[in-house]
Amino acid sequence: MEDATLGQNLRCFVCEAQATGFHFGAQSCSACAAFFRRTVSMKKQFVCITGRDDCLVHYTMHQICRSCRVTKCTENGMKPSSVQPKRQTPEAGRSFFTKSGLKRNKMFSAVEALNDKEEQLVQGLKRGRESRETASELEAPSTAESSPRLSSSQPSPRLPPNCSQTSSPRCSTPKYLGPEGPDVLECLVREEMKLYERRRIMFCERPVEKLLGLTPNCPYTKEDLRPLSFRAFRKSIRTHILLIYEWLQAWPGYQELDNNDKVSFLRKCVLFHTILDPVYISIQIGYPERFVMQNGGYVSCIDGCDEGWEDEKEISGKNKRLIYQPLLKRIMEEIIPPMIALNLSFEEFVALKAFVSWQGALPDTSVEKRDVMKRQLDAVTNSLHSHYKKNGVPAAERLGSIILLLSNIFSTGLDFVVSHRQIEFFDLWNLDSLLLQLLNLDMILEGSTSKKKSNAR
Repeated sequence: MEDATLGQNLRCFVCEAQATGFHFGAQSCSACAAFFRRTVSMKKQFVCITGRDDCLVHYTMHQICRSCRVTKCTENGMKPSSVQPKRQTPEAGRSFFTKSGLKRNKMFSAVEALNDKEEQLVQGLKRGRESRETASELEAPSTAESSPRLSSSQPSPRLPPNCSQTSSPRCSTPKYLGPEGPDVLECLVREEMKLYERRRIMFCERPVEKLLGLTPNCPYTKEDLRPLSFRAFRKSIRTHILLIYEWLQAWPGYQELDNNDKVSFLRKCVLFHTILDPVYISIQIGYPERFVMQNGGYVSCIDGCDEGWEDEKEISGKNKRLIYQPLLKRIMEEIIPPMIALNLSFEEFVALKAFVSWQGALPDTSVEKRDVMKRQLDAVTNSLHSHYKKNGVPAAERLGSIILLLSNIFSTGLDFVVSHRQIEFFDLWNLDSLLLQLLNLDMILEGSTSKKKSNAR
């Protein structure tokens, strides 16, 4: 009971997330503190989305009423007078950093070390800005600036983030270093190879020494493949979501997003990675006879062959084909052939996956955080351009061809969502509830559940 009470005492008074200290006079999390700072400094005025001014404010919600959130901030002690005016000089750092009550409140004494690390990060950011300003005055524009960009309106790109120098390939907390810093594409390539290693460990029956190791080769051999069991794949869906989430956390810049933006970003990554990962695995080992999923299960692409399309207890072969063959047809006609025609390398696939993830999530990101997304897009673009230059490849032509793939992937993603709406609406088979939420089908799930309950009555 004492632990439960202590946990409640450490919660944000606004949204009930884990509090990080006293911000502007109230115990709160960093997200609510940032929201309050923006609201006050930009003099924003909000209107309640329901008109009742009594909306629930909770950190797990996909959309929080901003009017009720700012009301709850002030009701719980946040003072507008405590918000410092935003300064424009680099030396000012982030104006909403507060010395706060972390040291005054004993309950938060354990995170004092974290506060010190944040201050070190700010100092590193200042030094990075100063070094970039000096470099821009002394050097001519980089040739990478002439390469195609996904966001042409974005100012000069930030330098690639730093990677951890330990044995783990995961990138560390965002640190913007000088030109000597590790390449962002290198970080992503190592993270993708790490993902391959995890798939071998989880889904392959091999000697241990053949499971371990970072390699760009397909995680499966033809001996590992087996006809897809939809029931087994449904049970492994959360494993694939976890791998996607860990891939996402490896990105420098992800931790800069607000909680709602992180959720939106995760939704888009789950959608597009569920398409792209099996596409590239199939190209590496299965095409054109087999389409191989992330767990090594496959469905046949040959007319008249039923491997992977057989009847199961949870779903009939007829429904399998009804739901997924139109999607598979689009993938086999519009996504895989251009990738094969390009002879897409592993590094290019990693870059394509990054472009799809960040560009796909950009429209759903809050205006305040779109700069973070665009900055990462620029970093990947410049990193891939440098990779081409180093290997003597015509950068503009290759980069342009890769970017042209995005439209087909995005449109296939829309079809994927529509088909899963139909699955839930017509109750064709039981999908994982977390996948439904991440595909933004939680409202449909609630509506169908209510409908079933009313019918039962």
